Amino acid sequence: MHQTLTRTLLMAGCWLAFALACHGGAHAANAAGERQVLVLYSLGSESTSVWQRLVHKGLYDELGKRSWGATPAIYEERFDANRVGEEQARESMAPYLRSKYAKVPLDAIVAENHVASEFLGEHPELFPGVPRFYVNHGRLGWQPADGTGIEVTSDFDRAIGIVPRVAPQVRRLVVIGDRTPRAQAWIAAIRAIAARHAPKLTIEYCDDRSFEQMERMVAALDRQSAVFLLSTITDSNGDRISPPVLARRIAAASAVPVFTHMESLVLPGVAGGYVISAESIGRVIARILLGQRTDGIDVQGYFFDDPTVRRFNLRDVPPSAVLLNRPDNVWELYRWQIIAGVTLIVLEGVLISALVAALRDRRRMLADLNAERNNLEDRVLQRTLELLMANTKLEQLATTDPLTGIANRRKMTEQIGAELERARRFGHPLSLLMVDIDHFKRINDTYGHEVGDQAIVATSKLLTESLRSIDMAARFGGEEFVVLMPETEEFVAAVAAERLRDAACALRVQAEDGTDVALTISIGVTSVLAGDTPSTLLMRADKALYRAKREGRNRVVRF
Repeated sequence: MHQTLTRTLLMAGCWLAFALACHGGAHAANAAGERQVLVLYSLGSESTSVWQRLVHKGLYDELGKRSWGATPAIYEERFDANRVGEEQARESMAPYLRSKYAKVPLDAIVAENHVASEFLGEHPELFPGVPRFYVNHGRLGWQPADGTGIEVTSDFDRAIGIVPRVAPQVRRLVVIGDRTPRAQAWIAAIRAIAARHAPKLTIEYCDDRSFEQMERMVAALDRQSAVFLLSTITDSNGDRISPPVLARRIAAASAVPVFTHMESLVLPGVAGGYVISAESIGRVIARILLGQRTDGIDVQGYFFDDPTVRRFNLRDVPPSAVLLNRPDNVWELYRWQIIAGVTLIVLEGVLISALVAALRDRRRMLADLNAERNNLEDRVLQRTLELLMANTKLEQLATTDPLTGIANRRKMTEQIGAELERARRFGHPLSLLMVDIDHFKRINDTYGHEVGDQAIVATSKLLTESLRSIDMAARFGGEEFVVLMPETEEFVAAVAAERLRDAACALRVQAEDGTDVALTISIGVTSVLAGDTPSTLLMRADKALYRAKREGRNRVVRF
């Protein structure tokens, strides 16, 4: 299976290089000579799809290795099949694409995943003559008549085989899926290789239960069992769910390790396994966009969640495995700096020792002077280290709020400037929230400044725990906070702000007399406009916050 995928990528790489080279001559009239490529994604935006976020990361990581002149103009469209359903996502896309790209001379079209691939295959009349690439199309052995198919098939032999290797106590493996054609094809593939693992594993299949029944089932499994979770989107009741959401629910309910075959499902609580890497799929797409060969990318590998590996004491994890969510390690973060520093110190010690030995042999009368010089060098080195430590601490103090431990106004202002520049360069959205604790002065006056500080700390903790890793929260002054949300449209930021506001209503801090003091927050939301500076962006968010206060507090207002 792995060799089949490699051959598919090799053939696709050779064909795409020829196709793009030939097709490029048809658009030589482009003023800049720049290739223009349309990418169709199946699963929606990065904020709603873990898979899509990982594909995008791999795509732009690969493109980032190239010079700007080699990067094509990329147009992206999303079907959002996870949220609205596959049929609904495809209904109006054809006339929309036909109208929007009528005057765009495309050099290639790339469809990623099965929804976009099926749509493109159903509409051969769209963009006639433009090379088509169907990546991860989800149909075993299929090759399109109007383009190149790059098939990505899960290697279930390895995906199932890793279970008894890392968890030798497991004798029963429960495969969870649904009744969709894709999931049934995966289950059929597992059944085909089940006999190879029969001496070690008894494999059962669960594809006809509700989500609640799935949770109850995994909660009842004993320690000799494990779960293998397929990318599941429906249940026996016809209800839909995002696969990562179901993965989190199954992991939360299960007392045994949960394995999977998709990188996007290797989330906190899910052990992982031998999976299809969404980032590698993104790198394959990047190679296609650049007109390069795609056969040098391995799209499957071992991915594990490090805390889950330690929780279930999984052993014999392959050395090549990628460990996700691993705690920061000083050695790994600063390995080369440490090596360079130690090397310099060792070299300095060797040179000093050699010099002292030579001077002692030739000029014994200067021994005291040499010793003093060595002592002076040691003091200089010590002082240098002290200054470095002091500067590091000062930098931290200058950019961190001492009460909450989050970024302060200075750090946030710098970050806004950097994100504005990035948003302008790439044309990506950027939103900003300004958050204020309601009636904070009254809390201070009534219960004292210590309770007020508790309110500030509780609010900052809510912000940091509720946001994405790419977002940034800072205390801007007093009871006021600012949240910077890159890659986020204003309406998405408003939804996130509403969730924060709703969560804040549950916050309580305790006064000295034991009274629970309820908290609410008001939030102003804005997003970047052309010509914005950090000041203008903050000013609009502040105006929106002022309106929220004026209209009664405990609300979200968009500017």
